[in-house]
Amino acid sequence: MALVGAVAGAAYDRRVVPAPQRRGPWWVLEADLHAHTRFSDGFLGPADLVMHAERSGLHVLAVTEHNLVFPGLMASAWARATSPVVVLPSEEITASGYHVHAVNIASRVLPRHDLGAVIAAVHAQGGLVIAAHPVRAFWPALVPVRPWLDGAEVYHPLALGAEGTGRRWAEMLAFYDDAARDGRRLTAVGASDYHFFAPLGVCRTLVFARAWSREAAVEALAAGRTVVVDHLGHRWGDPAMMALLDAAPRAPAHASPGYQARSGLDAATRLMGLLGLLGLVLFRRR
Repeated sequence: MALVGAVAGAAYDRRVVPAPQRRGPWWVLEADLHAHTRFSDGFLGPADLVMHAERSGLHVLAVTEHNLVFPGLMASAWARATSPVVVLPSEEITASGYHVHAVNIASRVLPRHDLGAVIAAVHAQGGLVIAAHPVRAFWPALVPVRPWLDGAEVYHPLALGAEGTGRRWAEMLAFYDDAARDGRRLTAVGASDYHFFAPLGVCRTLVFARAWSREAAVEALAAGRTVVVDHLGHRWGDPAMMALLDAAPRAPAHASPGYQARSGLDAATRLMGLLGLLGLVLFRRR
């Protein structure tokens, strides 16, 4: 039964990444820039995460493991060999007083008390530094170095009701808006903070790039050519890119159904696989 479920599941596992749309001279790449693997507190392995990005219709994925970069490098290698998804090897540099993403790096950057030194180390590799869910608890560390940050998350599952930790989405928006009032427009980022189950891509970044490539995606992020649209239709990002979207509206992005069945037969074969695995666990010969 488990074998039948596995074979049928593989047959139903269709992963088609739609070609990015064009607006003016730019390719509009749909990106999720915050995702974890099983090497810390995630559910999927690096290769599985790339395949799940395909199911979610993502063009760009940043694998941002906590204080590790090798899962992102593994995902990037797998994607180059098997997938159209562009993977940016990254790291969520995680300390008690701040979380920042080092995007597009090759070597791990260890957290330090001096966040300015962390930012300098990332920039020395040609990477970008994005404030991860910059809620008020992180402001004492983030605000003094905000002039040297490249971007900040403005849309996160906190916006969808995941506020049980005491963190609030409004605090993230305040951090971004305060930077703008100080004359620093940070690159706006929407990201799912993916750990498990379906929501990869539920919060996305529209990246306006010269090509569908790693180099072009990083250049666009560095230049701030992004737009983030939340579930209520509010927008953050580059005003010129917003004007392009106003001139030629596009359908809102949606996360994939993830692990939900696509048909009755698909659901039945999944149930067979689960029951077969349960039988192997409970009734295996000792």
